[in-house]
Amino acid sequence: MQNFYRSAMRSISRKMLVMSCLLISVFPSLSFATGETPVGQGLGYITGAMYGTTGVAIATIAVMVVGLLCLGHVIRWSALGYTIMGVSIIFGAGAIVSGITSLVHTQ
Repeated sequence: MQNFYRSAMRSISRKMLVMSCLLISVFPSLSFATGETPVGQGLGYITGAMYGTTGVAIATIAVMVVGLLCLGHVIRWSALGYTIMGVSIIFGAGAIVSGITSLVHTQ
């Protein structure tokens, strides 16, 4: 029964991922968080905080905590690698996107 539940959840999560990618590709204006609405301004504030000094401080603390947990043999060392890769992807997202778009849009 547990294997059925896991396979059902994987199937649902794959379908949700595909549907969200299709929705964003069809309506690209939905993926941008800035705007003149209060919700858009709030999301713009959160995005600015995430990429500003607050986000850097939170990422530094996260890497330090995961590193200390790895040193204490509480979690695996691979978790530290995943944490560092995630932080690198989040803060390097602009460079990654511009690199991909420069490959696609040759002029």
